[in-house]
Amino acid sequence: MWNFIKNREPNIHMKRLFEPFLSYRHFRTRAVDRQNTSSTGLYGFDHLKSPKGFQRFVDEAIERSSELIDYISGMPSSAEIIRAMDEISDTVCSVVDSAELCRQTHPARGFVEEAIKASMKINVYLHFLNTNHTLYNAVKKAEQDGHLLTEEARRAALHLRIDFEKGGIHLPSGKLDRVNQLNMDAHKLCREYGENIINDPGYVDIFPASRIPRQIQHLLKPIYRLTSGVSKESLGSYEDEQEKGFRIITEPRTLFSVLQLTPDEQVRKMAYLKGSSIPHANHEVLDKLINSRHELAQIMGCKSYAEFVMQLNMASSPEVVVSFLQEMSNMVKEKADEEFNTIRNLKRDLCGQRCVDLEPWDEAYYTTMMKSSAYNLDSAVVASYFSLPQCIEGLKLLVKSLFGASFDSVPMAPGESWHPDVLKMCIHHPEEGDLGFLYLDLFSRKGKYPGCATFAIKGGRKISETEYQLPVMALVFNFSRSHDSSIVRLNHSELETLFHEFGHALHALLSRTDYQHFAGTRVALDFAETPSNLFEYYARDYRVLKKFARHYSTGEVIPEKLVKSLNGARDMFAATELQRQIFYALVDQTLFGEQLSVPRDTNSIVAHLKRQHSNEKHVEGTHMHIRFSHFLTYGAGYYSYLYAKCFAATIWKKLCQEDPLSPTTGTLLRTKLLQYGGAKEPADLLTDLVGDGIVRYHNGGIVPDVTSCLEEMKLLDDKNRHISK
Repeated sequence: MWNFIKNREPNIHMKRLFEPFLSYRHFRTRAVDRQNTSSTGLYGFDHLKSPKGFQRFVDEAIERSSELIDYISGMPSSAEIIRAMDEISDTVCSVVDSAELCRQTHPARGFVEEAIKASMKINVYLHFLNTNHTLYNAVKKAEQDGHLLTEEARRAALHLRIDFEKGGIHLPSGKLDRVNQLNMDAHKLCREYGENIINDPGYVDIFPASRIPRQIQHLLKPIYRLTSGVSKESLGSYEDEQEKGFRIITEPRTLFSVLQLTPDEQVRKMAYLKGSSIPHANHEVLDKLINSRHELAQIMGCKSYAEFVMQLNMASSPEVVVSFLQEMSNMVKEKADEEFNTIRNLKRDLCGQRCVDLEPWDEAYYTTMMKSSAYNLDSAVVASYFSLPQCIEGLKLLVKSLFGASFDSVPMAPGESWHPDVLKMCIHHPEEGDLGFLYLDLFSRKGKYPGCATFAIKGGRKISETEYQLPVMALVFNFSRSHDSSIVRLNHSELETLFHEFGHALHALLSRTDYQHFAGTRVALDFAETPSNLFEYYARDYRVLKKFARHYSTGEVIPEKLVKSLNGARDMFAATELQRQIFYALVDQTLFGEQLSVPRDTNSIVAHLKRQHSNEKHVEGTHMHIRFSHFLTYGAGYYSYLYAKCFAATIWKKLCQEDPLSPTTGTLLRTKLLQYGGAKEPADLLTDLVGDGIVRYHNGGIVPDVTSCLEEMKLLDDKNRHISK
């Protein structure tokens, strides 16, 4: 029933009926009470003072939900039905969300294990809720009797019914049982796929150590091997000597650094081939997932899983999405070809006749070289202006300038935090009071969720005419602490990621919906990334950066010339990056699209699409689709990133660009976009915010206008301008 955003990686989890977001009256947390300093449990839940508290947490959620089901079965008014349904969701999501955050971030194994048990138990109960005909019939009654007085209530009833039916509740018992089994199978396969990526990241050993550039050696594991050499002390005798090397663990972040910065082509090649060919076990897992999702869709009367998941999306059909992606691919091809030739020619100039072509492991290295050369960028110099404390000041600046509110650290009660590094922040408005709370878990540590993500803890919702349940969120990052400095400094890409995730958090913290069903990021999937993409622009604008980006030791304001260089380098090869995202989205659509032949060879599908929509060579034996977790979390929805990129570009150009920190701009963003969450149609919100021209209606669905996005990347010629209209 509810979708929710977890991260950028982009971690979007599309869950069924009674799944995540958090708490309600019965589970009121101390997160909403800044004055209470008595001991509590994790996230302010009294039950979670110890790992075993998760058991009682689940039991009380089930008890309260059962009471609400009994209440609904008594046939109260339509408005009461929807309100009670929302409270059931709020109740069980308190367990789901807190257990997930604990599982991903808590350093104590005992808490993690109990969180996993709690998750398993509540998921069994979720199955009961999702197949409960009392609830389904009550929702249908509420929708049909015409007594729901608000647009949001009517929208909630519609979405609840559709989500019930997407779970198969309206089907005959045999088909419903099969749908339930397929959903459980898919859940297990998704978890197995992710675990395989973590457990089998791959590695290559490189000797000697000198083949690895110094600036990335701290990312790698030193290793040693014995070599036999002639002893200087005793000519003719032999002794073992140790030679130092490095082990490259080919997980994505480390792999990208190696590909970017390593001059030795053979090292890059070995790392690329290994990192692009594992984990082998995911071939079978992905095939099973595709088949399970396809069978599910067919039982539900759809031609494909892609068609099944788009019922409440703006695009409305796979045909609309594929047409949009093909159109963009055609628009970007000529410029992407030019960029490819530029990179290849540089390699040939540097390597001479022995270089035949540009290989997949070459692109990141040579584009990084060209960007550094063209803009004279030094990563250490750039990072010196982005110390983490100053970057947090940047978040405070956005909140103050745009929304007239403060964003400050507040104390936590004993037991509330899961690690000493965690900060708790509050958005406070001088007239409205506290608006919401945000935990910041910023630093990398062993066993922690490896990416950058926004986690829900509590969704906002209206409790009464005078009381509102404040939203509570957590931002999780993995910034590295340098061994030789107490000050953590970010590169510009990390700053953009920080602002991106903060955009997700603001969407949740500033929404004011009647129902947590629509709180914050609980919106149509192809709209969800729009606010987060918009806030990335604030990390690139000199007028914003000069107010907080200062040299960590001298206090010097970041030079405007440096910001121009950063943005210039970022925009180099924009067509190539856009082409890559189109390719990913088309792979996603094809794997989960209509199956004309069974079984399908996913390797051949990916290779074919790469040849059609990318200049990058396909290397036999490499399989990008077996470690691309977005196919799990999005599942025919990866195109949403391109939608968001286009929407955000239009909003920035038409609303924010002239004066990005204007309170007027902030008021419009809050009152016309952020505060509604998913309570209104996304297309209506976007049009109301910036006027006509941000969306296009195409073949019964909605696609973004691409004009602003292509103009920004200097890809809009007269031909493309005509196509984009």
